[in-house]
Amino acid sequence: MIFLKKLVDQIKQYIFSRGGSLVAVAISGEAVRVVELSKKGDQYTVENLLSCRVRKEATEEGESGGMDEKSIALKKIVDELGLMGREACSSVSNVLVMSKVIELSSSLTAVEIEHEVMLEIDQFVPYPIEDISFDYEVQQDLGSNPEQIQVLLVASRRENVEDQVEVLSTAGLKPVVLDVDVYAMERAFALLVHQFPEGVVEKPIAVFDFSEKSVVQYVMYGGRTIYTREQSLGGQQSQKQKESHHFYGAETVSLEEESLRNTIPLEDPVVIINNAMVVQQVLRGLQFYESANINDGIGYIVLAGDIDVHNGIEEVIRQQVGVAVLIANPFQEMVFSEQLDMMDKSPSLFMVASGLALRGVR
Repeated sequence: MIFLKKLVDQIKQYIFSRGGSLVAVAISGEAVRVVELSKKGDQYTVENLLSCRVRKEATEEGESGGMDEKSIALKKIVDELGLMGREACSSVSNVLVMSKVIELSSSLTAVEIEHEVMLEIDQFVPYPIEDISFDYEVQQDLGSNPEQIQVLLVASRRENVEDQVEVLSTAGLKPVVLDVDVYAMERAFALLVHQFPEGVVEKPIAVFDFSEKSVVQYVMYGGRTIYTREQSLGGQQSQKQKESHHFYGAETVSLEEESLRNTIPLEDPVVIINNAMVVQQVLRGLQFYESANINDGIGYIVLAGDIDVHNGIEEVIRQQVGVAVLIANPFQEMVFSEQLDMMDKSPSLFMVASGLALRGVR
């Protein structure tokens, strides 16, 4: 058992590490976004907020070439905001993670739980244990049976974790927490709850997070993600598949060849997805969700990411889908530090980053 504990200590890294005062860094293939929050009483303050696009050439060179450019983009933010040496939190994409919930006896000791986790990891992860990074967390919700506990297991290829850590370290930050996009989105979604009409949160709510090359769909119910789906918006990887392994029953989606049109130039800070593409992806996403027969119908839609928040897209979707739409703004009930210039900032871009930032203030 001592050997098992040492092995767990060596392999577990970053995921679900304890919170602190953290700089949250959300990294995608096209952009790096940084959020830092503080909290006094019940009031959140946005201390730092900045987004920087990754150079286009880097995203076309593949992952190994793009990593250096992501570090460069993040380093610009670190230097501008004076964050050198700060502890940081980031996340791994949903498609790079395998997760599962297991039920164990509540009478087990911490060492016995670790032993059961090691056995389960060996069963459900299709890679040698030395090639993965994993962690686990006993869930707060004990469920209906007080004699059982639920334990969330999360695992990813070690190279995925190391790549993300390298980006942060090279940019001058100290990575101490590595989360998963889906869990960051869940925490950010909690910031929106008071913005919905009464009774809406009792129904499933679809969140569409757009980036230049993809859209990730989450369906939230009872504060948890019950469905995820990621779809490519470009043709560069149309023959590949992205697979999402979640214990909620997410699906594997073939990437379809679609091209972006009418976007603003890539050198601008934000690439805005046009209305037609947004509507198309929302309609398609709702159809996939309905065909999965997971739960009741969608009661509300949330739009986030690289979308135009000033062109009436909410009404366009409401008319075509018959469901009301909310533009994501995780900062609506927060105050902003005096040094922040919000003139060119779109709050909808920072959902995942905001969810990560909450790790450092709760």
